[in-house]
Amino acid sequence: MELVKEALASLPEGLVKKAERFFDGQDPAHDWQHNLRVIGLCERIGREEGADMQILRLAALLHDIGRAEERRTGECHAEISARLVPELLTEYGYSEEQAALVQQVILAHRFRKERPPTSLEDKILFDADKLDSIGAIGIARAFAYSGVIGQPIFSDDPSVHTPAREYEWKLSRIQERLMTSTARRIAEERHTFMELFFAQWKKELHGML
Repeated sequence: MELVKEALASLPEGLVKKAERFFDGQDPAHDWQHNLRVIGLCERIGREEGADMQILRLAALLHDIGRAEERRTGECHAEISARLVPELLTEYGYSEEQAALVQQVILAHRFRKERPPTSLEDKILFDADKLDSIGAIGIARAFAYSGVIGQPIFSDDPSVHTPAREYEWKLSRIQERLMTSTARRIAEERHTFMELFFAQWKKELHGML
């Protein structure tokens, strides 16, 4: 957590506290702890890749503050988060140009064909957010979120979504989508762990272990 502490210490304390309040009542897969892990990964990757750390730290801090409103309205949380940025940052003395750069990074982390990550900071936030979806943490988040929305942990019905299907359809493909060399290196061990976990999962389900 040292990287997280260092990143947060570089930001206005009031801004960090305001950001944290946006996560009140969030599910355990998208809570403040997820945000802190993404901040830590951005710090690690950003330092190695030579990013603009001020913009990256601000974007990491604020990238998911729209989650609660997304749950209420269905609007994309990245759009909501980006929309909230200017008012939050200008209160703490950041310029309009800095706010616009942070908005761009936040919008790009929710990868869409019309808005792919282009800057280094875009790519790092995208990678950090995706890295938190794989490995041991990623598995825990998948099972936690399944519980939140009432999905079973296993089903013979192929139309029913489960954590194992989340792995097969999405999590197993994340490693190949990462954009920075640092993130791809971090992903290797996390990806291998998931392969081992779900191989054993299948064996235990079928009484082989």
